Amino acid sequence: MSSNQVPTLHYFNGRGRAETSRVLLTLANVEFNDIRNTLPFADDGIKQKATYKQLPYYIDGDFEVSQSLAIENYIANKYNLAGDSLIDKAKVLSIQQASYDISIPIFTNDTDEKKDLYKNETLPRFLAAWEKILVENGGKYFVGAKLSAADVSAYTTLENLFAKNFKDIVDKFTTLTNFKSTFETIPSISNYLSKRPTDLIF
Repeated sequence: MSSNQVPTLHYFNGRGRAETSRVLLTLANVEFNDIRNTLPFADDGIKQKATYKQLPYYIDGDFEVSQSLAIENYIANKYNLAGDSLIDKAKVLSIQQASYDISIPIFTNDTDEKKDLYKNETLPRFLAAWEKILVENGGKYFVGAKLSAADVSAYTTLENLFAKNFKDIVDKFTTLTNFKSTFETIPSISNYLSKRPTDLIF
């Protein structure tokens, strides 16, 4: 792959809304430019070029796309990680969207009441659903019989929960914790994690 064919992912030096795309590309063994803009976002050239004047922003040859879930789905479909059937594609998307429902409240809950509700009710409810889905599918993959974007979304979400001090809750779901540990042993993922820049965990 020549340098002008290497896709570019613009985001910040953090995980946030770009980490799933980074891990998807890594799992697909795709070389990419991981551009980590500083905060506050000062690169006005990229800001003005991005569709909604915000990041993440992905460029693949002549194709450009904004919005994290759109980027993830583009990558997943291009590299055969989106599910092999219409039903599997819907299941993958369900996991992807659930990951946002799990992650967003971590940053938006602004009262002790909301934080307690999330920790004691919302998060366990979602994790129990994921545990059930994973167990019923054999315990190795979330959808089908091979790795997909569903597994990547679940992994990056679980990793974020560990980083945000919710490990004690995740650890109650042993199939999920085993899945996370196993995913991290995939050679390309292990290599990525060992070389990932020190970043802002958001």
